[in-house]
Amino acid sequence: MNESYLHFLWKNKRLPFNNLQTIDGKQVEILQVGIHNLDSGPDFFNGKIVIDQLTHSGNIEMHVKSSDWNLHGHQFDKAYSNVILHVVYEHDQLIFIEGIPIPTVELKKLIDDDHFRWFTDYYRGNTTILCGSFLKHVPKSIVLNQLEKAVFQRLNRRMTELDELYQHGKIGFKEVLFHVLSKAFGMKVNQLPFQELAFGIPFNHFIKASRKQKMALTFGVGGFLEEEDVKGTYQKELKAEWDFQRYKLKLRAANRHGWKFKGCRPGGFPTQRLAQFAAFVHEMNWDSDIWYLPAKELLPIIQTKLLKPTDDYWLTHFDFDKEKKTPSTMSTGTANTIITNSVVPFLWWLSEKLSDNSYRERAFEILQLLPPEKNEKINQWKALGVIPLNALESQGLIELTNEFCLKKNCLKCAIGNTVLKR
Repeated sequence: MNESYLHFLWKNKRLPFNNLQTIDGKQVEILQVGIHNLDSGPDFFNGKIVIDQLTHSGNIEMHVKSSDWNLHGHQFDKAYSNVILHVVYEHDQLIFIEGIPIPTVELKKLIDDDHFRWFTDYYRGNTTILCGSFLKHVPKSIVLNQLEKAVFQRLNRRMTELDELYQHGKIGFKEVLFHVLSKAFGMKVNQLPFQELAFGIPFNHFIKASRKQKMALTFGVGGFLEEEDVKGTYQKELKAEWDFQRYKLKLRAANRHGWKFKGCRPGGFPTQRLAQFAAFVHEMNWDSDIWYLPAKELLPIIQTKLLKPTDDYWLTHFDFDKEKKTPSTMSTGTANTIITNSVVPFLWWLSEKLSDNSYRERAFEILQLLPPEKNEKINQWKALGVIPLNALESQGLIELTNEFCLKKNCLKCAIGNTVLKR
């Protein structure tokens, strides 16, 4: 037995509520089961019960055993002083609040053993999406509603990350955007070195620098211009500029070996992304506030700037002194991924900081305008018949996979709850 299952039974009223008694034989009538609390504190807030014709309002706590109350240290926590009912699978110890026994209900003889065995077997499934074989029975409205909630959760988590950066780094709004863009350019493989790059580059100087200076600073701070014997005119020019800027601004170069080439396609090598990042920052007008524009106007502006070719050298080279057969630029899919992981969370965060909900609506609209991502996680959902129509829905599916399915948080998911209630 586990507490999560008890929470599920209580919240969904899968118990004989007309036959509940305290351990000392008093009839218990449940008027309100309460609001399920997913954070610290009692399990259900604002419950309402009747015992011996007296109505009690307050919180309800659940445990596998009564003694878990003391085991979890609730006797020292004032947050539990308003518990009106202790619901346990097995009663093994009388529990008191300020010397008064807590009314306790034991569920051991009331639980449907067949359902518990099915419930346990369900959680032992070896597939990522445990509810996969039951999805056809879940109403589409519930799936779409859960996807929207998952997107909110995903963006709120990103908003918290940006706020920590803003508060602890003591930086302005534009520099927050600079950092979130840098992280997005790193994708999954080079996210960390790109974040370190953003901290190593002096933002205010960088956005005012010439295109050549931006390239030199980007590759210099990234650690790609440390060799003394460089080959080729382009690399020599960047190195000369970097040596001057490093001395002038007292900058330090990162270790080039921190960048990962393995696991990237040639078009996604860190050298390519660094050049594209420097070019994009140069194309952006950092003195203009374009974020108030409607989503349908803002999105193509950002896409166009991302898709503009970088220096000619990088159209024909994978790395310094390493040519490639055919010229290439950033793909539309990559540009859209960068927008999804930078512009969208930035607008969501900006909405909170400026107390202006229009930015949040703009972020949502951009996700609705963008096509769905293509990756293995999305393919798993497609195989089960859940086909995302846009980036909003695919972002929801990614969040569902990462934060619900992989962590087996089915009881916190509307889809999982629908399946488990069957």
